[in-house]
Amino acid sequence: MLGTVDGLKRFVQTCENPWHGLNFCQGTVAEMLDDPATEIFDVIRWFGERGKLFNVHFRNIRGGKLSFMETFPDEGDMDMVASLRLYHELGYRYMIMPDHAPKVSGPDPDGPAFAFCYGWIIGAMQAMGMDPTGPETAPAGLS
Repeated sequence: MLGTVDGLKRFVQTCENPWHGLNFCQGTVAEMLDDPATEIFDVIRWFGERGKLFNVHFRNIRGGKLSFMETFPDEGDMDMVASLRLYHELGYRYMIMPDHAPKVSGPDPDGPAFAFCYGWIIGAMQAMGMDPTGPETAPAGLS
């Protein structure tokens, strides 16, 4: 059920509840699409308009379904700035973070890669006038 966008849609519709949604991995969803560069925005919009995005793993890829390579946010086929803008327009207020990053050479192949991804996300958000620290108040029902 969770290997296709239609399956993800069915999953969130199995139990209509404001607390039932997704840890939305943009990279994983992109890997389900024929043309992530053009299709990802409709997918983000579908889940975002229904309040089904509870956490975003923010990762880019080159390629598409069954033939892809993971990349840094600024290197892949998807427009990650446009993705951030769309999450913001949809009122998404929670975490945007890398789930993992391409390895880099050196004694620590993960640390600098994650640092770059976090820095890229924060810098892009600040450049667009967004507050990367998130909302000042807890979501409704959690305060």
